[in-house]
Amino acid sequence: MRFALVLALLVVPVVRLLAQVPDSAPSLSDTTRLANPSVLDTLRPFHRDSLGRDSLLHARPDSSQLQRYLAAMAQAEVKVLAPAPIGLEGPQPGLTRLVFTRDSIEWGHAATVSDLLQRVPGVYLWRGQWLGQPEMPNFQGRGATSVEYYLDGLPYVPAGVDSVGIDPGLFALSLLDRIEVERWPGLLRVRLFTRNNDRLAARSQIAVARGQFNAARVQASLEKRSRAGLGLFLAGDYLDVPTVTGLRPRYSNAQVMAQGSYLPSPHWGFLLQGIRSKPVRDPLVGQFLDTLVRQIARGNRTDLEARVLWRADTSGLGARADLLVGHTSSGDSLTPAQHVEQIGVIGSYRLPLLSLGGSAFWRSRWTSLDLRGNGAWIPIDRVTVSGEAVFQRHEGGRSSAWLGVRGGVQLPQGLSVSASARVGRAVAAPALLTDSAQTLRDWQLLGRWQRRWAALEAGFAHTAAFQPQAYQPFAQIVALERSSGTDWLTTSVRLQPLSWMTLEGWYSNPRGTAPDGLPPRHMLGAGTIRTRLQRVFPSGVLNVKLRLAVEHWSDGVIGRDATDSPIILTHATYFRSLVEVALGSLQVYWDRGNLTRETSGYVPGIVIPARQDEVGIRWAFTN
Repeated sequence: MRFALVLALLVVPVVRLLAQVPDSAPSLSDTTRLANPSVLDTLRPFHRDSLGRDSLLHARPDSSQLQRYLAAMAQAEVKVLAPAPIGLEGPQPGLTRLVFTRDSIEWGHAATVSDLLQRVPGVYLWRGQWLGQPEMPNFQGRGATSVEYYLDGLPYVPAGVDSVGIDPGLFALSLLDRIEVERWPGLLRVRLFTRNNDRLAARSQIAVARGQFNAARVQASLEKRSRAGLGLFLAGDYLDVPTVTGLRPRYSNAQVMAQGSYLPSPHWGFLLQGIRSKPVRDPLVGQFLDTLVRQIARGNRTDLEARVLWRADTSGLGARADLLVGHTSSGDSLTPAQHVEQIGVIGSYRLPLLSLGGSAFWRSRWTSLDLRGNGAWIPIDRVTVSGEAVFQRHEGGRSSAWLGVRGGVQLPQGLSVSASARVGRAVAAPALLTDSAQTLRDWQLLGRWQRRWAALEAGFAHTAAFQPQAYQPFAQIVALERSSGTDWLTTSVRLQPLSWMTLEGWYSNPRGTAPDGLPPRHMLGAGTIRTRLQRVFPSGVLNVKLRLAVEHWSDGVIGRDATDSPIILTHATYFRSLVEVALGSLQVYWDRGNLTRETSGYVPGIVIPARQDEVGIRWAFTN
């Protein structure tokens, strides 16, 4: 309460002053917009003073400073060439992809990538306490391998401490500009895109945050791009969570990123980037001195990427190709270092109603060959079909081969329907030589009705029998039992009774016996108020968001212990709140979890601290 009172006393005078700035600002010309049509413009236009330039110069003696300011504002409106992101090309059926832009990342109720993945109906997070602890998603009972990741088009392979699954909680959200989540039955494919400034003006961001028991977060970035095609991106993200005796272990992670690019022409260019992280996590020990969460002893992971890109047509249509070379090294002081090299080509050909594409990758470990082909087509208006074929050759004479198809139709009255299926065989964990290929017979139906004020989605899916892999960080859960074929029922709803109020949520329930690793009858809901109070502040410079979220699940089985006995996951209800206020590009937020002091954890034996919170400030500005 004291924090909110002090914030209000500081905010109101500043808002009154900034509210005098008018809303009007010149828009980009058509020529500028066509310079790079593949990049979405999520930046708000900068406001100009309503007085003429000559009168301003006459009114202020320091005209040189004002001239520099006006020049910077003009540069912020000029689009320049930037590397186009590598994603799934071509038209795709509706309801098969979720997209988080920069605005939804910064204004979404999320401290990690895992928090964003929880927006997908049916995702259960294995949370290990609080910031810095593992946050491993489980989707439709497929365990540690239920999600695969791509970073700027390059497959992000598990390596080092855990060669089976990726912990998305280790990604720094401050480095990301866009996240796309593809929904397949039994699989989520997450594409991560780092920040990509497409404006002539240099852009910077700084952020500081303070959490419960002296937890601290510091972030900073600098982006610069020139008319000649040169681009530079430097960023750092540091999180430190000190030890609290009897409550939580220590965690720290310093992540740095450097990227340089050169696009001498709209048709070709190249990019070099490197990301290095150094996580350190002490083990979490239970009351009986058993290890609940394994430690990371002076860990490190380095991902280097080189990319050469070519486009035949600057309109976004025609042929395009990307050559990617990657190097990954990962490990810690207790684990031998692992090195993975990969090189591949991604190509596609795009027409307005048709696209064809494919990729071929060679890797030095586990999966020596990775071939994929995809296509999408709009045969008639409102109907879209797409498909994907995958072949992988793994160490030990193993292989994966599966075919996926999707189709969707847009119906009148805001109705849309889509269907998807995967058939074939796949090795879930290539790094484990004992893991053999398993049969895929998975399918899913989704339907959605949408209006301006409401949206309702229902889904029914079937996944075949599967042996999921357990999660390496959680030491007490040795294995997950093989699941039989499972039917999944999911629903989600979004209501907007007022322009500034939103109610949303989803519910998931596997019919019959739920597989190990996630609870039956799982739901997530939230109520959000977001307003600019434009009747009071017509300029729209003020942005306020208040959100209260609730998550609930019933009793289930999380996994098996060393004696193959089931470990019971007891029912729980968690509440989490968010207060976020923005004055222009300056944001202040207060995120608080476990408001009701729930004692049952997401993983048995791991207690989530009561009312843990994080208060922070973010400021993005033009240099």
